[in-house]
Amino acid sequence: MTTYKKAGMMKKMRQDQRSTSKPPPPASSSSAPSQPPPTVSQHLPPPPASSSSAPSQPPPTVSLHLPPPPASSSVPSQPPPTVNLHLPPTPASTSAPMHPPLPPPHTSAPKHPSRAVQPQPSTSSTRLSSPPPLTVVQPQPSTSSPAALVDKVKSSYDVRQELLKDNSPTAAIDKKQLIISVDDIRRVLDIAACTVCYAPLTLSAKTDCLSSKLTVTCTSCDTGVVIRDETAKTSTGKNTKMLENNVKGVFEAVNNNIGITGLNRIISTFGFDTFSQGKFTRHAHFLYKRMDKQYPVRMKDVISAVFTHYESYDILPEQTTGLLDITVSYDGTWMTRGHSSHIGVGFVVEVDTGFIIDRKVISNFCQVCSSREKRQLPATPEWMARHASSCNKNYTGTSASMGTEAARRLWSRSTQLGLRYTTYVGDGDSSTYQAVQQLNPYDVPVRKEECVNHVSKRLGTRLRKLKKEMMTTITTKTGKEMRRSLLSGPSQLTENTINKMTSYFGKAVRGEKDKPYTSTEDMRKSILASYHHAVSTDDRPQHNYCPPGINSWCFFRRGEADRTKFCRKHSTKPGYFSKIPSEHRGAILKVYTDLTNEDLLKRCMKGRTQNSNESLHSKLWMKVAKHKFAGISRVNFITQVVILEHNFGFEAAYFPRHLGFKTTACKSANLQFLQKESIRSSTPKKTVRCQRKKSGNSADYISGGF
Repeated sequence: MTTYKKAGMMKKMRQDQRSTSKPPPPASSSSAPSQPPPTVSQHLPPPPASSSSAPSQPPPTVSLHLPPPPASSSVPSQPPPTVNLHLPPTPASTSAPMHPPLPPPHTSAPKHPSRAVQPQPSTSSTRLSSPPPLTVVQPQPSTSSPAALVDKVKSSYDVRQELLKDNSPTAAIDKKQLIISVDDIRRVLDIAACTVCYAPLTLSAKTDCLSSKLTVTCTSCDTGVVIRDETAKTSTGKNTKMLENNVKGVFEAVNNNIGITGLNRIISTFGFDTFSQGKFTRHAHFLYKRMDKQYPVRMKDVISAVFTHYESYDILPEQTTGLLDITVSYDGTWMTRGHSSHIGVGFVVEVDTGFIIDRKVISNFCQVCSSREKRQLPATPEWMARHASSCNKNYTGTSASMGTEAARRLWSRSTQLGLRYTTYVGDGDSSTYQAVQQLNPYDVPVRKEECVNHVSKRLGTRLRKLKKEMMTTITTKTGKEMRRSLLSGPSQLTENTINKMTSYFGKAVRGEKDKPYTSTEDMRKSILASYHHAVSTDDRPQHNYCPPGINSWCFFRRGEADRTKFCRKHSTKPGYFSKIPSEHRGAILKVYTDLTNEDLLKRCMKGRTQNSNESLHSKLWMKVAKHKFAGISRVNFITQVVILEHNFGFEAAYFPRHLGFKTTACKSANLQFLQKESIRSSTPKKTVRCQRKKSGNSADYISGGF
């Protein structure tokens, strides 16, 4: 038998097997003959009945023959000017709709139930200086859904919005806008007529950068209409000469760090006239002055919200002075990198709610004063008196001392807000705290707490410094002498070892959220456990500080609890410090001893951070670039904008709304998107670590089990 015949027989056998394996078709339940499947037209509902008895006809089609614009022989052709029109809303139709209305969208229940802050009144007779940590009501998690096991924590933004829910202004929606050229409007008016005498219409257009004024008049009668932009209003409600679109354009240019060059580049693309330097500066200074009047009014609502938050925990102001003691975090930032910055900013943030309470901008440079000095012009008393109100220099000193000077001024004027910053969360910079202590602004001392994020970095800094200090001279094979650290080399104090031990030190300082430290001794043991665990060997195990039990992160203590499941030797995975000579470990242990002193651990017990201040710094310098020059007026304006956006949200803090301007639906949607992005970027992301399974050990990977 040939190969082709054999293949044909095999193919026929497979077809027979497939035909026999198919189940028989189901029997029909009735004896009625089979009918063809229904067509699509049988499933469609009948068309809706018309409201009138006249038969439906297609809408009439109108053809417009627009004459081309007249060509001029003497004047060269130029692009027509462009104007910005406000289109009125389309009137609703009175006729019946041709299609039935769509059903309303399905609104589902919120994904997570609301969480409210439960106040915990103080039972002691002494007055507290800070409210207890926020207590979050968490629902019972469902074991069937993994998403239900995620911790539900109320963000500081939700707390601020809850306290300021009655102080947010309502948004007024403006009409939709359209960009159209003047020639296109004239072509439309050529086929239009006056509604009174049916005479032709004429158009006169006047443009002013982004703003415009259109006047449509009748050639026969006095009928006409004027279309123009709104004008900005003063704090008393009076109109000014600043037009709406120009003010909005300059605000976006200043707020988004594009300046006059970027603004002119954009608007010239659409055919608008560009801003001159003088006009741009006048609009910018108008915004600066209006913000200086609007900012204190909005911040009064923030101070009232802080008082309300502390009253919910029965923490009231003193009866004699009326001042409320609060806990704040302070940090300074500089405009340019290095130690040559001319502008520095200090922020005071309430740690429990995240509200920005106050700020101060320090500048040691004035362009006008500097130019007079270069030209060797005398600074007469008469000139100084005239220039004092507009001088940008408010501090004489070095750039390094700007943060300290800003802290002095902020603590000095805190009583004007009805507050006392009695507890201060700061970083390792001791000069600011010493300056506040020397100032002694209150009749009570100011207590300092450490930012645990900054403290956690100290171990890495100290170990790198120790590695550089422990140097020796060695001779290479070629006879050349060179300096080398005693702690360098494989299995010594490498950069990877320093990073790992710094990470474990930071975890020990922060502690666990569900099991906070009750004493400094517990924190000290947790920190020292990482060192003694790292130096342990099979001959000399040192796990006395490691937590016992089968759930411990220490493999040795887990092995003591269950030797059949968690037993392994130190040589399988040596500790990070185990191969360092014993005579050099003493210097490393001294570093751990210095970082576990009682005074430092007391200031870290509450686990507070300066994350809000660091976030503000990044928001500020995104709007004011560090590589470009900016004066104190612009930095102060952007600082106020950032504070209002942080406290109230992007939409409620939109500044042109407070100038009497309305907000379009598109702009409101954009502001809401910016707010969602800000919340998303500030929310800590939970990463699921892979489960590490080794041969002969079925236990899952446990964080910290090294």
